[in-house]
Amino acid sequence: MCVFAVVLVYLLSLPARYGVTRSIVIAKPIAEVFAYVQDFSNWSAWSPWALHEPSHKVTIHNPTEVGGTYAWDGRMIGAGQMQHRSITPDERLDILLTFLRPFKNTADVTWTLKTTPGGTEIIWDMQSQMPLPMRPFQGFIAKMIGYDFALGLALLRGKLDPASEHPSISFDGVVERSAQTYATEHFEGTLVDMRGAMKKAYPKLWQSLSQDTTRSDQKPMIAAYHKVKFMAGTTVMDMGLAIKEAKAGEAHLALPAGKYFQMTMRGNYDFLPSSWNTIYGQIKMQKLKIDKSRPALEVYQINPMQAQSSNDWATLLCVPIK
Repeated sequence: MCVFAVVLVYLLSLPARYGVTRSIVIAKPIAEVFAYVQDFSNWSAWSPWALHEPSHKVTIHNPTEVGGTYAWDGRMIGAGQMQHRSITPDERLDILLTFLRPFKNTADVTWTLKTTPGGTEIIWDMQSQMPLPMRPFQGFIAKMIGYDFALGLALLRGKLDPASEHPSISFDGVVERSAQTYATEHFEGTLVDMRGAMKKAYPKLWQSLSQDTTRSDQKPMIAAYHKVKFMAGTTVMDMGLAIKEAKAGEAHLALPAGKYFQMTMRGNYDFLPSSWNTIYGQIKMQKLKIDKSRPALEVYQINPMQAQSSNDWATLLCVPIK
């Protein structure tokens, strides 16, 4: 009884409410953007959650009016409803979000639109109260929702402005990858610093292999993530180029053959954090078991220097599974 009381006091001491806010600029007039977002009939086309289960049931009533609703019901993504509470044309939408399954909760959602020099800025905000047992995970959950919001806004921009930078995502399912050896550069540090390290590591590897072309395996370069601390924003990883064999004393990574759950992301590398959040969400929904003895991989299918648009960059995200 004493332990229960201590736990209850701890849970009650944690903040009850939390919020998530993300924004994006779309190079379109505010009236056009507002009309598209206001209409619930358009939401399935860019929803970051609809990606997980395209066959889920959607029921829509009066999609552009106050009181209008968008309800979803899926085996993997659960069930719930959105309802227009108030509409201020070309300025603001207020929506009541109700979750029914896998847990019951409500949230206040607002969409605020502003004209900017670049077109229209959209600010997507959600405020809610975390159920008592889930409050210790509030920061983690809010961060994941933030990645979903960022992805959704980018997908939305792609629908309204196909020429803009936006991602395209498809789940490839379980695949078999053959054994492969890579010459590597190692990195341990923050995800922010990792970008700078990558810009130095891959040219260095290319230069080294260009002097010994017989060892190059002419396969896409990779990033292998051995450890990622999500909340701290740090990683332990290797950047690698495929080789036929490693020299004595050479830094390298030998990956065994094995099964991976794979997703293809087309678009700028800026969309990778949200894409990783998406693939791990899909793995959880499919109840697949991750093999933590092998690193997760980014496989860069296209050399950015050879693509006219970043929307054509293709990256495979591969999570090892048992």
